[in-house]
Amino acid sequence: MTVSRTSGLPAYADYVSYREPPPPAPASRWPFVVLIVIGALLVIAPIGTGMFPRAVKGEAMIGAFAPYVRSSSIADYRTDLQVLDDARTNVLALQSAGQEPARSERIEQFVRDYPSIRSDMSEMIDAIDTNRDNYEKLSAIPPFGTLPWLLALPGLVLIGAGVLGFRRARSGNRAPVWRSTAALAGFALITVPVLGGVFPAAPAAQPLIDGFRPILTHDEVRKVQGYFVTLVAADGELNSKYTAAVRAAHPGADLPGIAALETRWQPMTSRFAALIGAMNDNVTNFDAVVALNNSTNPLGFTAFRGMGWFFLLPGIAVLAVAVAGVRAPTRREPGRANTQTDSNSQEGASK
Repeated sequence: MTVSRTSGLPAYADYVSYREPPPPAPASRWPFVVLIVIGALLVIAPIGTGMFPRAVKGEAMIGAFAPYVRSSSIADYRTDLQVLDDARTNVLALQSAGQEPARSERIEQFVRDYPSIRSDMSEMIDAIDTNRDNYEKLSAIPPFGTLPWLLALPGLVLIGAGVLGFRRARSGNRAPVWRSTAALAGFALITVPVLGGVFPAAPAAQPLIDGFRPILTHDEVRKVQGYFVTLVAADGELNSKYTAAVRAAHPGADLPGIAALETRWQPMTSRFAALIGAMNDNVTNFDAVVALNNSTNPLGFTAFRGMGWFFLLPGIAVLAVAVAGVRAPTRREPGRANTQTDSNSQEGASK
């Protein structure tokens, strides 16, 4: 049996006309473009300034000088110089008293050259001592070798988040996952200078560079090495012949300065040899640090002074961009609006 529709009862389709909802409008895509640009700059900057190799050399220099900038080490070097000064004074006293044996060319050179030797070596020790606080501030920040990576790695994250977020935004998705990823990278950038102490340490870089510039050169290292040729030759003469000859001819001769030098000679030469070796090994590293510091001079400031801002400003910008356009526009539901409109039409028609 066939059931037919009663002509007096309209069907549901007479009341509702269904329409396909329009495709979602694209979400804001410009934030992801900005994230890509910031990320690219964070990757390019350390590469363009040679920061990767130069920062590693700076870290090596900071580590190499650690034993020589302690207050106890500085005090030992000053005492060593005073012992050498006393030994020279002792030789001059013996000469004045007529108690010196036959003149020795090596000891004569020591007596003649030591004032300039002491002056130069005192300036070297003073330069290290004056910059101990600056050195400690710089050594307290994150290791130099990690700094370019702390810029480049968030930069790569931002590039990835920007590209993937842009693709999602084209289909109307706000890409909250990629926005959140970018925000985390921005937060990491802000954390580095704030928690790493970069801002208070930055002013210490320039005076440290200026203080070490006169002593960390190949010419200065060769000059100091030449001083030790003179000192070693004089000590060998004093120890092997000079003192014995004086005591043989003048048993009552007073030799406190020379005796003190003999007692301290081995640890003294070990300390100075280690320092000069560190200076010689780090001339190239120091030049790399200077080049890194000067790499931003065309921008009107040195790299170390601007170091904290290189992290902070991009981090703030990334956080601002990551939340930009995060709210979706308010939309009416097309199907429901059409249903209500058609219902009203039907009611009006029936009336």
